[in-house]
Amino acid sequence: MNFSIAEAKEPIFLAAFDPPAGFEDLAKPQRSLIDIYYGNRYLTSQIATFSPQMIRLSDPAAVVRLIGNINDPSLIEATLSGELETHSSDVCPTRDAKNCGLLDPTVAGVIFDENRFRLDIFVNRRFLLTRDAEVRKYLPPSDAGLSLLQNVSGAWSGSDAADSDDDYTLSGLSQFAYRENSVYFNWDYTKNQDFQVNDLYGRRNFEGVEYNAGIVGSSAFGLSFTSDRTLLGTRIASSDNTREDTDYTGGTPLDVFLPTRGRVEIRRDDRLITSYFFEAGSQQLDTSAFPSGAYDIEIRILDEGGNVISQETRFFAKQFQLPPEGEWQYFAETGRVLDRSSGDTLPSSTEQWLTRAGVSRRLADTLAGTVAMAATNDDSLVELGLFNLGYLYELSPSVMMANNGDYGFNLITRLRYGQVSTNASYRRLWKDDDTTPAAEDETDRPSLLGSGFEQSNVSVSFPFITGTMSYRYSDSRQDDGDTTRTHAVDYRVNMFRTLDYDIDMSLGLSRSGDTDVALMSFEFRLRHDRWTWRATPRAEYRDTAGDIDRTENLRLAASWDDRELFDSTVRADIGAEAGSGDERYDARLQVGNSWGRGDLNLNHVSGKTDSTTSYSASFSTSFLTDGDNLAVGGERQAESALVVNVDGNEGDIFDVKIDGQRRGYAVVGRPSVIPLSPYRQYRISLSPSASTLYDFDERERTVTLYPGNVVSMDYEAIALKLLFGRLLFGGEPLTDVRINGGLYPAQSDDMGLFQLESRADTGNINVELDNGWLCSVPVPTPDSGYVQQMGSIDLADADCAPVLEGQMAITKNEVESTVAQ
Repeated sequence: MNFSIAEAKEPIFLAAFDPPAGFEDLAKPQRSLIDIYYGNRYLTSQIATFSPQMIRLSDPAAVVRLIGNINDPSLIEATLSGELETHSSDVCPTRDAKNCGLLDPTVAGVIFDENRFRLDIFVNRRFLLTRDAEVRKYLPPSDAGLSLLQNVSGAWSGSDAADSDDDYTLSGLSQFAYRENSVYFNWDYTKNQDFQVNDLYGRRNFEGVEYNAGIVGSSAFGLSFTSDRTLLGTRIASSDNTREDTDYTGGTPLDVFLPTRGRVEIRRDDRLITSYFFEAGSQQLDTSAFPSGAYDIEIRILDEGGNVISQETRFFAKQFQLPPEGEWQYFAETGRVLDRSSGDTLPSSTEQWLTRAGVSRRLADTLAGTVAMAATNDDSLVELGLFNLGYLYELSPSVMMANNGDYGFNLITRLRYGQVSTNASYRRLWKDDDTTPAAEDETDRPSLLGSGFEQSNVSVSFPFITGTMSYRYSDSRQDDGDTTRTHAVDYRVNMFRTLDYDIDMSLGLSRSGDTDVALMSFEFRLRHDRWTWRATPRAEYRDTAGDIDRTENLRLAASWDDRELFDSTVRADIGAEAGSGDERYDARLQVGNSWGRGDLNLNHVSGKTDSTTSYSASFSTSFLTDGDNLAVGGERQAESALVVNVDGNEGDIFDVKIDGQRRGYAVVGRPSVIPLSPYRQYRISLSPSASTLYDFDERERTVTLYPGNVVSMDYEAIALKLLFGRLLFGGEPLTDVRINGGLYPAQSDDMGLFQLESRADTGNINVELDNGWLCSVPVPTPDSGYVQQMGSIDLADADCAPVLEGQMAITKNEVESTVAQ
């Protein structure tokens, strides 16, 4: 085979500036329907004109309206009008490709994928409105109408000592409420002072604002040197009780920008705190789940494919002493000062008027300022304070100045370094010698400031070996010369721990004045079933100005807790102590049920020459009504309550679950009280306490409670039983026959077996045969439980009859009598 190579006289490829013949249209602008996306979210489809280098939208205004959250729509519309660069080089070739598909325009821009006819729009974060975190700000309105809640408690104590006298007190808290408004009436009746009114005022607390008027105890922030008083007056203040966003507003605001739909991860010390899924745009984060304190967090933004778009580190601080960003916290109160020590039924009025007010506001992310004032007929003062939260510290200084020349300084600080925690405070009031007030029992005009003083406290705790070491120091000095100084060192350690056993050791050294005390104790604990046993040997050394005293004691104690053995809560304690001092024996019994709570204590001390037995008892219960139901009881007292009415088998017990946790029980046949704290929204549900079967509404119900509210909830609980059996006819299984008489019809299987759920009071079930006959089968009464085994039922021996038109015959005799007529 011969090969020859010919030399080309002209080049094979020619350079040209014009497209080849037949390809001219590819470079010309085209018009087509394209899909438009923002943040990887489909917006709309439009006709667009495009070429490899540019694209023009037919209706940019419609696109801007669909994007939303834009602070200057006209500017964005103008930017997206006309010819736009396609940025085709930024198109991602595959879904998993990285470093593509994103654009950071000066105002707005697009990426156009001509192959998929897809246009992605991007807007600079400066022109986007920040979407608020989805946190509900206020508690919803109350679900209650007119109601009365009366809490009653009593205490009684005494001993058999010769010079002892028994004493008793009956206390009550009466609240008349309508929705978010209530009248608060706090009173007591004692052996020595008879009937006395402590507080009596009307109040309303709704959407972050509280109003009080009447005999009310003053309450303030930002005032470190004036005492609270009882006033006959009014008060208005901001309130966190009806705010549901305090876990969120107490933290530093965090905004993030997502160029596309994706996920945000928040990490602290490389541990994930929480994560969110957001649409594209500027978004404020919900920091409610963030821990309190001051620390650095890492913010990671990822796209839907899990690729990291950006990550940064920011400082975050959360403390409830910081007011919400951009909001004022405030209070103002005024009224005539009342004297509680008069012993009269109503507190007696003095000649003094008191007015106090204050505001607080966040000045920076971690800094808040407070201004407060107080004034009486005679004096006035103003106090300025700051609160700063740092990485390792909290610092709260304040200064006070009075018009009479008195002034004060207050400093509270907390330091944290690793596992070492330090708390310190210093407070000093300097008095002008010419303004020393008269004693309050000698004047009818109580003073605004008391005597001068100086107080300081320091406490430090840190891990030491396998336990915890702590040191406390306190110093208190009055201007009259009295000084108290105390030092104390404690060490506590758990020496041994298993599921059933514990051994703890405690050592303590302290000095106060001229007295030194040293303590050492061990505690041995054994837990078994419902019992807990304790043995505590203890030694004490005391030196008071050279007078030395030593004591060694051993205390043995046992506790028994029913731990849901009963519907009531029952706890019993007994103890005995002996050693170098007196012998002591004590016992205590606590019982709480749907009627209320009681507590009984006995204590016997036996010395070398005499012995004394002391006793005390207390009880508490509630009376309440919402106008339709009257109820008594409650395992504990609270300022609002539910009344649960269950209609069913008399005496049956149902657990009442609040937000998924058991908080009490309801007894069928009578109103049952479930005390709950006010200013909360609760999720309520029921579940049977015993292992039985009921048909009832298991759905969660939601209720919002304010002080004094009583809300009734009605349920119907139908006791059920499960019937199991086998149907036969002449010894042969009856298959695929219908069984009626239960909540729902059932059908037998190929062996004649059936299962039927019915009411507990069902006396008969009916079996429909294929020939149209109906057989009635009696249901025997079960001895116990809700499962009823009916065994094998041969319908050849059953009471069966055909079904007549318009009537269901139960017996053959009834059929015959009907035919005869």
